[in-house]
Amino acid sequence: MKYKLLSVFCISFILLFVFKVKTVAIENKDNNSEMSDERVIEIIKEISDFMDSREKLGVEISYRESDGYHDYYFENPEDDEKLYIYHRDYIKDEAYHYLCKMYDIGFYRGRNTQSGESESGLSNYMYYKIDTNGKFYLKNRDEKNICVQIQFIKSEILTENMPQISDGEVYLELCEDNKWRISKVSQWLNDLAYYDLGYEMKVFFDPEYNSLPEYEEFIEKYGYDSKGNRISMYISTDDNDEIFHGSDTELLSESSNLEKLKKLSKLAACMAREEIYARHGKIYPKFSTEFNYFIRKIWYQENENFSENDLSDIEKENIKIISEYIASF
Repeated sequence: MKYKLLSVFCISFILLFVFKVKTVAIENKDNNSEMSDERVIEIIKEISDFMDSREKLGVEISYRESDGYHDYYFENPEDDEKLYIYHRDYIKDEAYHYLCKMYDIGFYRGRNTQSGESESGLSNYMYYKIDTNGKFYLKNRDEKNICVQIQFIKSEILTENMPQISDGEVYLELCEDNKWRISKVSQWLNDLAYYDLGYEMKVFFDPEYNSLPEYEEFIEKYGYDSKGNRISMYISTDDNDEIFHGSDTELLSESSNLEKLKKLSKLAACMAREEIYARHGKIYPKFSTEFNYFIRKIWYQENENFSENDLSDIEKENIKIISEYIASF
């Protein structure tokens, strides 16, 4: 019995040592500012393959042994440790969250592992993943920054009209601790979902229906200012599922409302203007931006007898105020 316990102890010690050696190797491999171009591309592929291939906690895997103190991402605890190291040593926070959304990696916390909810719902609207078998090349590099152009491959759910392969970039930054870390990952459709529309992505677009020209037309109309600069398309609503609750009864020229108006994106302002018409049941062309947006609102009812004559003086003035703000972009 004594020898059996000793054997178990020795095997456990060896396994722990091997794991620690691997961990140290991962941690220290690039602990300097001289990361080669080849290693830059290698680490991007390595992290992408890892995040895409590991078995995640989710509907199929409802439980994993938990100590009640940590966040859990994968079925295998060693994969959680490796993800932690990748994040700590190779990926800045914003890029890390972007990649987690891209690869549908949500976390479950401690004893709630069995019933916890994944936070990866947004990733349902990120339809392109890094194609590790695609083309990678160094676009530019200086002492503090690296940009690698890469290819992304689309999800099967996207319509056939969308390109199978799409170009994008991965940016790395030399941080204060002298380590290169991924600071940004960018692919235009994923960016639209992650930085701008979020859960509203599917409100404006049906991934099984919309085509690339429709996406491009939408972005050109709402995603750029008059000087051609890229602008946010962020949009949010209040508890009444409206952008400007009360725009039918209060003038937006009042200071508090005007301050709120000036914080709206161009897209949000356009929808806020249409919101005034929509309350009266204005009918929009099927599958237009306005139709897709308002048809989901509980309060919206199409009115075949709609007329702009139905608008009050306050509503007409507010439409004018919002239009002037939109023209300022």
